[in-house]
Amino acid sequence: MAAETVTCAKGNNYKLHKEHALTDKKDVSEKPVPVESTKAIVVFVGGAGDKESYYFSGPYENILAARRNFDKRNETLNNEGKYRSEWLGYNDVRGKQDIQRNVLSLIPYKSCPVYIVGHSLGGWNGAHLTKIMSDWGYRIQMLITLDPVGEGTLVWLGSDIYRERPDPVAAEWINIKATPTNRDPSDGVADFGEKWIISCGPTLNANVDTNHADALGLFIAPVAGSKSASDLLLDSIMKEFS
Repeated sequence: MAAETVTCAKGNNYKLHKEHALTDKKDVSEKPVPVESTKAIVVFVGGAGDKESYYFSGPYENILAARRNFDKRNETLNNEGKYRSEWLGYNDVRGKQDIQRNVLSLIPYKSCPVYIVGHSLGGWNGAHLTKIMSDWGYRIQMLITLDPVGEGTLVWLGSDIYRERPDPVAAEWINIKATPTNRDPSDGVADFGEKWIISCGPTLNANVDTNHADALGLFIAPVAGSKSASDLLLDSIMKEFS
């Protein structure tokens, strides 16, 4: 899997996360007692047909493969509670109640760094999630979008996704686009859903020679020298320990 890094001209169109008050008057959800040993939360958000069937197709567990790979590589840190990962579907992070139930319940305290890794429709809804959570006072340290999809009207009508284009808020944003030499059916599906073409905004914008469905390949391909998005995610988490 070859990767090509794309540099971006001036005029970034996303907001860097700075600081937020720890108490948000609009946030009335119940929170668990803080567990200070948990240093980070990593949420892997799958696309259509990932965690559950999508119009009688799937589930394929594409993003789950990326999560399993990350947890296996960092098994000791995970077992020590240094970070916690979770696998969600794109429709699990759509709307206030779902976000409160499926995401906020994972976060022990508002200053805990949150990492969102979204694939396909999960990249689209995951990017929206960063803005929503940041507005609620949570700390979004990194967003990783893996070949995000969601621009098409037809896919919006048939899927539980936000209509408007995302306006991500994160300290770092890595976007990786699948640009396969040899296409497969999943690339046609992504074209139908209309990929979110991101020319400017991410901290790192890269192309990887693999297919749309290959979330793991997109996640572990070198995109910054010898480092992959998975490596950069781990580097950011490790900084929290120091």
